[in-house]
Amino acid sequence: MRSLFIAIGCLAVSISPFASASGQNQISDPKTAVKLFWSQLYGQGGTSLYCGAAFSEESAQFKASAIYSSKQLKSSLRCITNRQCGIMNPQYVYMASDLHNLYPAMTRVELVRRNAQFGELDDSVPSKFADIGCDMKTSFQMVEPRDEAKGNIARAIFYMHVEYGLPIVGQVQLYKKWHQMDPPDAEEKARNDKIASLQGTRNRFIDNPELIEQQINN
Repeated sequence: MRSLFIAIGCLAVSISPFASASGQNQISDPKTAVKLFWSQLYGQGGTSLYCGAAFSEESAQFKASAIYSSKQLKSSLRCITNRQCGIMNPQYVYMASDLHNLYPAMTRVELVRRNAQFGELDDSVPSKFADIGCDMKTSFQMVEPRDEAKGNIARAIFYMHVEYGLPIVGQVQLYKKWHQMDPPDAEEKARNDKIASLQGTRNRFIDNPELIEQQINN
């Protein structure tokens, strides 16, 4: 029986020496980011990250899901409201609006995932969304996504860590394993290109996967 990786409340205490990178500075409003997300990044449709569900346009059945969640972002910056976070850290609005951190998710799935942390669960834990053909396990505010989503999640988290100096919530070695088992595919690379055209920054770990071992501390 595969053991449960307990990662709740675990933060990487060391900040990468590359954390001084500027991040994006072109989109400063999360609402604007969501509009661009649906009209430009996924204007031709796509598939949801956690379930692989296809969609052709924006609808109430899908949400723009933040991998590094709003709750985790505020906790990391030690602030409560958006206004307070913006006053304490002027870069907050850009962090909260970064398209590299947003992926499409089914609304039903996002309601569970947004308050949970990523990890690995025992094989005996069933998929919570098996009725809609979605392979995502959940237990005790932890979720394990399908294998096809794991690398994307890891690279988004590492991007937020390096670009904005945010702590890594969860187990670094686990995310590195996910990155290796699910390398960037053509869809993720094309998405990286689109985001670069919209906000001027790229996810370096999609362009150069080997950088993770060089730039992410254990």
